Formats: sequence, C-alpha cells, structure tokens
Amino acid sequence: MTYHKDIVIIGAGQAGLSTSYHLTQLGREHLVLEQADTSFPSWHKRWDSFSLVLPNWTVQLPGSPVASSQADGFFTKAELLEHLADFTDNFEPPVRYGVRVLALEKNERPHRFLLHTNQGSLEADNVVVATGTYQEPRLPAFSADLSPDIFQLHTDEYLNHEQLPSGAVLVVGSGQSGCQIAEELYQSGRKVYLSVSSANRIPRVYRGRDSVWWLGKMHFFDQTVDQLKTSQERFAANPLFSGKNGGHDINLHQFYRDGVILLGRMQGARGSHIYLETNLHDNLEKSDLFVSQVQQGIDAFIAKQALEAPPPPSDHPLQDA
Repeated sequence: MTYHKDIVIIGAGQAGLSTSYHLTQLGREHLVLEQADTSFPSWHKRWDSFSLVLPNWTVQLPGSPVASSQADGFFTKAELLEHLADFTDNFEPPVRYGVRVLALEKNERPHRFLLHTNQGSLEADNVVVATGTYQEPRLPAFSADLSPDIFQLHTDEYLNHEQLPSGAVLVVGSGQSGCQIAEELYQSGRKVYLSVSSANRIPRVYRGRDSVWWLGKMHFFDQTVDQLKTSQERFAANPLFSGKNGGHDINLHQFYRDGVILLGRMQGARGSHIYLETNLHDNLEKSDLFVSQVQQGIDAFIAKQALEAPPPPSDHPLQDA
C-alpha cells in the first residue's frame, strides 16, 4: 500500500535530524526514514576508546549547545552518544527505524516523488536526502586473496585490541581511523605494521590554539563543494590528529620511533604474502610538506590580521623515518 507524506527525510544522522528539528519548530509534518535500528548509527559503530578528533565546539546541533566547560574538549564515544540522545529527547523526531530506501524516483501522480523501501512504497511532495558519506565498509579486492588462516577485521567492526588473536597486526591504511587504531594496538603491547597511504597530518596545537580553531577563523570550513578544484577532493582523507586523552598529534615518525614498522601502500595479496608499493618515503614527505603549508597559512593569517599569538617554534625539522 502506498501512502503520502509532505516531507520525507532519508537518514537519521546529524543532518537529517537537524532538518527534522527545524521542521518541528515550524510545525511542518514530516517523516524520517532510517535503515538502522537507532539514530546516529555511524557513531554507535565506533570502537570502544574512540574520541572525537574535532573539538566539541564543532558539534553544533540546533537547540542543543555544548556546555562551555566542554567546548574545547573531545567527546568520548559514550559522551557523544549521550549528547546526541539529549538532542533528540528535546523534540522527539518522527523516525521510522529499519526502513531502507531502495530507490527514489519522480512520480507521475500529483505528489512529486515516489520512494521504494524494504517496507513498501511512499509518496512525498518533498524529499531531503541526508544519508551522509562513508556509510558502507569498503574492503579492498585483495582482502579476498589473503589466506583464510589470517584473521581480518574492518574498522567498522573493531571494538578493542582484545578482539584480535595473539600476534603481530597489520593495519592497512593510515587515515584517521587506521592511525588511531594502530596507536591503540602498539600502546597495548602489540607488534604493529602500518601500511601508509597519502593521508596528511596537521599539528593538534599551533601557536597557542588548536589548529581547528585557526582553520575556523580562516573560514576554511565555509568552503562549499562547488569551490573544490575537483569533485574528488570531497573524498580526500581527513588530516591526521587525535582527540584522545585531551588531544595530541598523530605523527608517523613518532610511530616509527615507538616501534611501529611503516610500510608502503598495500597493493595486493596472495595467501600469506602481501605486495607493497615503494612509496613510503614519498607519502611521509608529502605529509610533512602539508604540515609546513598549514603552519605557513596560519602564520600569514596571524600577520595579516595583526593578531596576538605566541611565536612559531624556532624550527620544524622534517624527519625521515
């Protein structure tokens, strides 16, 4: 049976439920469809020791401000989920869980859109697609070529180091999740190998402020998709740093000094053998160069705005691992 709604929102994450909040304030009838069994499903799937990478003041949900005492900190997983739950408790959004939208098409009837779901069809005059990015785990094709004797786990399923069998661990990918998990693993006493990609890093703190604070003042986050040089930039890896234990740098040179074996980008596997690109040092140099460029950009902004700030460090050695 097909029924009708004025407004349908697909996705019960931050974007979808923020839209729902504003529609509720305006008295507009609407419905939110979420394929998972909970709101904010991507945050529920984070590992046990997860902390936000961005400061809490960047969590800007309508009608639910972060307490000033917490603004410069970094929510743990439990703290973030509590904050999100408080937000939805404020207005009780009309969410139907377990509904996966399979297709969306224009409708020949008076209502403009037809949504096909796993629970039937739905007509709507207006549809807001708020499904987000990176919602499905991406496994490289070569994972199927590894021996079944080798235990494999995607970051989407990782909770803590105790899930893994004893022995050394290879972490494939040095983005934010890969590096934070690699750090947790080697600090727990595991021997860790890290296959390094081209993800860049930035300093957690520079010239007395969190780098995210500086980037905000420089209107970096005000850029829209149409301002990107290419559409692919939207999918570039986020820069490396951590919010765990109050926030700190993620520096692969330090990983190396702490005993992590750094490897080039993994390009294939067969049985118990892996095949690596010879681009480790190129990737490290590119990341170091990016740090320097970010620092120079902040320096230029401070000078142009005549802002008071501690002087930059006397040197920024680029160290080869």
